Amino acid sequence: MKQLFITALVLVSTTLGAQVPKKIIVEHFTNTKCSICASKNPGFYTNLSNHPGVLHLAIHPSSPYTTCLLSQQSLVESDARTNYYGLYGSTPKFVINGTDIPTSTDYSNAALFTPFAGQTSPLSISIKQYKYGVDSIKSTITIKAVAAHNYTNVKLFGALAEDTLNYTSQNGETRHYDVFRKALWGAEGTTITAPVNIGDSTVYTVTTSANPVWNFARIYTIALVQLDNTNEVIQAEAVPATQQDSEALTGLNQLTVLDAAIFPNPVKGLLTIQLSSAGQVNLVILSADGKTVTNTRFNQQTTIDLTGLPAGLYAAVLTTPTGRATKRVIVQ
Repeated sequence: MKQLFITALVLVSTTLGAQVPKKIIVEHFTNTKCSICASKNPGFYTNLSNHPGVLHLAIHPSSPYTTCLLSQQSLVESDARTNYYGLYGSTPKFVINGTDIPTSTDYSNAALFTPFAGQTSPLSISIKQYKYGVDSIKSTITIKAVAAHNYTNVKLFGALAEDTLNYTSQNGETRHYDVFRKALWGAEGTTITAPVNIGDSTVYTVTTSANPVWNFARIYTIALVQLDNTNEVIQAEAVPATQQDSEALTGLNQLTVLDAAIFPNPVKGLLTIQLSSAGQVNLVILSADGKTVTNTRFNQQTTIDLTGLPAGLYAAVLTTPTGRATKRVIVQ
């Protein structure tokens, strides 16, 4: 379940204000079966690593390859975000600060970011994230007016992303960065009224349940404010996956993380699951699209036959009355 709470905080200020640097954000539309992506992405990622202040979000639409694993894991929202920019149909495609970059561009060239460097914004964004156990995250996004502006038709797009995913895909890529996992308010974002008076802030908070196929420790929050009529990004921000704020935990979020081992992994047939101590365990194995493949109980150790399952990424969710663990399973 996802809960949305919106609170407007008005702070009276008489200062004149000054614009702040505008972050550069790249929305990168790619596909794990796309050979062109495999040839162009490495150069782009090297370029990106040389610009540590640039934000990045990799989105995997289902076209031109519907069987892309990362597309299947966020199919509806990935396709919808691609269609938001009118780019559905081929990959790779790049959108920087809301501007579609021509496919003839050399994405490995440092000049890729030059047209967007040195710009300023009358809005600032700050983000706090609170992680609960291994199953939910609360993202609090604050938008503040730091200078006068007359922006209207503004949207706030927020997302959860996985900063690094090790997965050998069909096009040969073995590591995937800033993988889009979930939109906080849908793929087009939510319409907002940006604070106008200098010093005024508006706070948006969303609590989202994690999908077991994610590596929850690597999930982080990213957000951007953009004009709906032109797609121009006014401001953007993100927080590292490791950065989180403290908040009292209640209920199931107090469960400990189980010490569990699974082997072999990758697996072609029999998979063994073993806990470090005796006790009844509930096991659920989920496919990449969240469907239950296996649901069973065992005591400390079990071996299950995964023969016949389609190759791909699965999640083994282990639960006891006092603990929980989620393990990735790669079926070959």
